[in-house]
Amino acid sequence: MSSASPSAGYLRVLSRFDATMLVIGSIIGGGVFFTPNDIAQIVPAPAPMLTVWLLGGLIAVTGALTYAELGGMYARAGGVYLYLRDGLGGLPAFLYAWALILVIAPGALALVAGFFSANLATLVPLSGRAAEVWLAVAMILLLTGINIRGVRWGSNVQNVVTVAKLVALAMLIVGGLLYRGEPQAAPVGTESPEGSFGALAVLMAMMPVLFSYGGWQNGTYIAAEVRNPQRDVPWAIIGGTAVVIVCYVLVNVAYLRLMTPAAIAASRTFAAESSTIALGPTGGLIVTLGILVSTFGICAAILLTNPRVAQAAGEDGLFFRACGRLHGTFRTPHVSIALLGVWSCVLLLVGGAGQLLDAVVFADWVFFSLTAVTLFVLRRTRPDAERPYRCWLYPWVPLLFLLLASSMAVLTFVKADTTSRILGPGILAAGVPFYFAFRRRQAVAAGQFLG
Repeated sequence: MSSASPSAGYLRVLSRFDATMLVIGSIIGGGVFFTPNDIAQIVPAPAPMLTVWLLGGLIAVTGALTYAELGGMYARAGGVYLYLRDGLGGLPAFLYAWALILVIAPGALALVAGFFSANLATLVPLSGRAAEVWLAVAMILLLTGINIRGVRWGSNVQNVVTVAKLVALAMLIVGGLLYRGEPQAAPVGTESPEGSFGALAVLMAMMPVLFSYGGWQNGTYIAAEVRNPQRDVPWAIIGGTAVVIVCYVLVNVAYLRLMTPAAIAASRTFAAESSTIALGPTGGLIVTLGILVSTFGICAAILLTNPRVAQAAGEDGLFFRACGRLHGTFRTPHVSIALLGVWSCVLLLVGGAGQLLDAVVFADWVFFSLTAVTLFVLRRTRPDAERPYRCWLYPWVPLLFLLLASSMAVLTFVKADTTSRILGPGILAAGVPFYFAFRRRQAVAAGQFLG
């Protein structure tokens, strides 16, 4: 197989089930065990707490429906990078890959891996913070090797941990729904949160909720390895997102049956406490294991999906060419996977991943907005393209998603600290000269001359 067309060398071995488990596993992380605490401090009452999860689910659905049409149009790896490239041009596509590969994916991987090792330290004694960091590094390197070994290996790991996540959540949900006692109140002397139920409060509470719902786009990155991508990728995005919405709403109903909003707001360990109420002494252990499985699964999903974006950009000549190669035996983007794994370890060891990630959170929403715009552009410029799935209630659903994503981009930027407001746009701006350098290399390779 010639290296000139490595996309064709991917192995189409993933089923619809595999793709759906990947979407679910990419969304469900540790947030569902902590985010309700943040929400209860902003809108401390059951109805608005559940409302923000339902509204967040609505936004997730509009995004999933929008991405599902685009996912069905492409059978190549790269997902959002491809849509932006074909709809809006090379620069937006490159900046998406630039931010994702250098900051968003490695920053998230470093933070989640560190969170995993910190929680594991509550079960297995570790000798200090340094040991936790090196444990996180070891986990990343292990998952890097697994994903280089083959997409089937990486997918099998993802399937196992995703099923384990769902089992842990199901136990908590069933225990909470069957509970017949009064919800546990906040400790005596605890100040009740001074929340509000206005539109601004709900919008503020939506920010951590939407972070917990993020990840459905990961299903688009692996289209080249799905057996029937034009049908299975849209199904996985929509079906996986729907499963997560049901789980999130039900688990929050369970929390509120077990603890009052004030009690949830007063404790960062409310999930373990509520699980102990519902399931007895082993409840806290179940939640801890659920957090470990969830964070491990997120790390596995990041390493499975995001390197495909680097591969697509490298294949196009808009990133380092080595990243565009596939392994001769395993048919995986081994260089891109190794780059993501090693760079994440560097961020873990030197620190600063959190600040970098905070700086570009707004960019995630900017690219969500641009992807919605791309759907409108491709409907106009490629009207005859094969679309096994067409976005439901077009143009209203993608338009709603565009408005919501744009609002979140503005809100996250306004709420960011001064350093992040400078650093975030600065990271994107720093990519512009690299884009033109890669474009020049493309032109030279093609025997052209730039004016």
